[in-house]
Amino acid sequence: MEDTIQSSTEITKQGEPLEIQIEESSSVLRKINIGIPESRIKGKYDTVLKTLVKDAALPGFRKGRVPRRLLEKRFKADISNDVRSQIVSEALSEAIENNNIQPLSEPKFDPAQPEVPETGPMKFAVSFEVLPEFALPDLSTFELKKPALVVTEERINLAKEHLRGNLAEMQDVPEIGDPEDHIDAEVQLLDQSGAVIETIAHQHIHFTPEHNIAGIEITGFDGHLRGAKVGGVIRIDVTLPDTFKREELRGKKATVELKIAKIKRHVKPELTEELAKANGFDGLNDLNESLQRAIEERLKSEGARLLREQAAEKLREVIQIEVPSSLVTRATGQLAQSVMQQAAQAGQQPELTAEMVERMRAASEPRAKLEAIVMRLAEKFSLDVQNEEINAEVAAIADMNGMRPELLLSRMNKAGQLESVRADLLQRKVLDRIVEQCKTVEIDEAQWKREQEELRASMVAQQAAALPQQPSSDEPAAPQA
Repeated sequence: MEDTIQSSTEITKQGEPLEIQIEESSSVLRKINIGIPESRIKGKYDTVLKTLVKDAALPGFRKGRVPRRLLEKRFKADISNDVRSQIVSEALSEAIENNNIQPLSEPKFDPAQPEVPETGPMKFAVSFEVLPEFALPDLSTFELKKPALVVTEERINLAKEHLRGNLAEMQDVPEIGDPEDHIDAEVQLLDQSGAVIETIAHQHIHFTPEHNIAGIEITGFDGHLRGAKVGGVIRIDVTLPDTFKREELRGKKATVELKIAKIKRHVKPELTEELAKANGFDGLNDLNESLQRAIEERLKSEGARLLREQAAEKLREVIQIEVPSSLVTRATGQLAQSVMQQAAQAGQQPELTAEMVERMRAASEPRAKLEAIVMRLAEKFSLDVQNEEINAEVAAIADMNGMRPELLLSRMNKAGQLESVRADLLQRKVLDRIVEQCKTVEIDEAQWKREQEELRASMVAQQAAALPQQPSSDEPAAPQA
């Protein structure tokens, strides 16, 4: 931690000057000691009281005619609170503005609730975090690798398959054969004598290795279904589980009988002249050219993204700064929210333990460091994000998800997610500016993939080496404390 540095500044924006003393206890921590002269306090007291006299109405007095002394006596606590709130807010704004300070976190008051004194100046202190200062390294020494991403026949064919998938229609088919088939069946559960235990008139079943029917988990289910036709009957011998709802039948042999009523499948159309024209193209050639342009644009964006990722890693590596804890806390919260949302989508409800939060915090520190660097460089490069750019980004996201842009914009605004979009766009701008000043070397895509695989393998090995080693089966485990 750096030695405490103190500086004194006088501000004469409103009446008598404030007494300002700024302490820098570290590269990101600031403490402002503020002294508000008695004349300012009295002036604010008079202003607040005049407003109260003008608007107050008490029994026996007309509005604006209540004696000042009566109001002072009856509303003393309220007047004091208003004076304190206004004068502290104004003084803090002055101190920050005139000393060119940009707080990164909410100010913490010391004491938490400064009181307005009866006489003399009012003194209080606030602490907060700011962005760290750092020297930008010589970017021309940064070497970034750019894989030569080109339009290949394989990429074109994948794009065509994706398009066919988007144009697929649900159709009736006579036979089960595709893992994505939607199957409707009538189900009967029969005991060993053939008597009906239970009937399910309409059961939607899936062509999956395991399936639960009437509370019975059937393994190898897809093997029984493969090749079955509409109108066909499938019989599967089972043993009723110990959890079966009828206690007297638990552990008994039974038969699940499926009568296939309907099979539906998403059928992909062939790409023909007629189909191309029906979907807004001049023909098949126009469709193919449009796909190629879309792939070229996507590969261009992907190449730019890979360069930004490398630039971000270079910045994190060479710039050594103290990372503001407020940014780490925010990044940790965002990560925790993402983890919980993914768990909820998977039907899980995990509990965030202190250990999990600590791991998330450690994982969030690199992200918070990059955020601090990006925010400082955005100031240096005079970069900002306009509302029009945010709207365009949201519209692009909506288009990818088949949503109306105005609906998604409204949802994201209510959820407080637009600030994240703004931060992402700002980071993209800053990293693009960094990339412009770096040396870029184009390499073959196959070489790029090999290097990335080697890098991932190295990272996995490093993570494994960092984990505590488990004792082998022939070694005694360490005794528990």
